[in-house]
Amino acid sequence: MKRFFVAAFVLVVAACTPQPDTSEAEAVIRDLYATVEEHIGRVSTPLDAIPMTDELASLTSRAQVAALARNEPFIEGDIAANCQDCTSISGLEVGPQTGPEPVPAAEGHVMLEARFTLNGNEPRAVLYDMVETPQGWRIDNILTDGFNLRTEAQSYLDDSAEPADETPAP
Repeated sequence: MKRFFVAAFVLVVAACTPQPDTSEAEAVIRDLYATVEEHIGRVSTPLDAIPMTDELASLTSRAQVAALARNEPFIEGDIAANCQDCTSISGLEVGPQTGPEPVPAAEGHVMLEARFTLNGNEPRAVLYDMVETPQGWRIDNILTDGFNLRTEAQSYLDDSAEPADETPAP
């Protein structure tokens, strides 16, 4: 009987624990999509227009340098709009993730999902790993189907650390 009351108490406390206020984090994502709308159809949203944590900004900056050294683009397309050569975006909704298998948020982080339609008929979703910093809410990772910004950036750095194939002497 005591176990029942303890379990009930734990459930009540968990249900009463306030959820973090994500309205400011959602506003950051909405502001980002205002920038996306300014650029869409002309150029990809610049990475420096994305309010990243210092760590993610450093990682992506170093990955861009590594990609340039190999004469490759770091990212082809617009990571915020999850597209390449897209022309329009509409129906933006920002809120908690809605996918069937939610990505867990690390302690102190909040996962937000931006859902929208591209080019009038292509539904898209982008998941943002957000963390509150002294500068306000910042993006600590961007995830879409088959894409993880941190993983992609780290792979460029890992690849650039590998020794180049030596050309045999004639």
